[in-house]
Amino acid sequence: MESVINRQDIVLRGKRLEYFTIAWNSLEGFVALIAGAIAGSISLVGFGIDSFIEVTSGAALLWRMSVDADAESRERNEKLSLRIVGACFIALATYILYESISDLITRKAP
Repeated sequence: MESVINRQDIVLRGKRLEYFTIAWNSLEGFVALIAGAIAGSISLVGFGIDSFIEVTSGAALLWRMSVDADAESRERNEKLSLRIVGACFIALATYILYESISDLITRKAP
């Protein structure tokens, strides 16, 4: 016997998972940023920023799922979501590059 799951049920399940993911990554990000700031660790701060990039990605996915019924809006929002997440990753890479070069120039020990 085949189980038939309609698209709305799948979208609802996906939204629940995204809400959990956003909450988890938010907690993870705050802990990493605080620990990284206290320890002076670029790696921990970068990990925390990456967690917030994942939160942004999850929020973009929720937004995209909110217009799931209209295929044209779905595709347009998916493209915009990808651009938002891409911009976040570029910001993260810029931060890590800046901090790394700064530490090299000032000869800061790891």
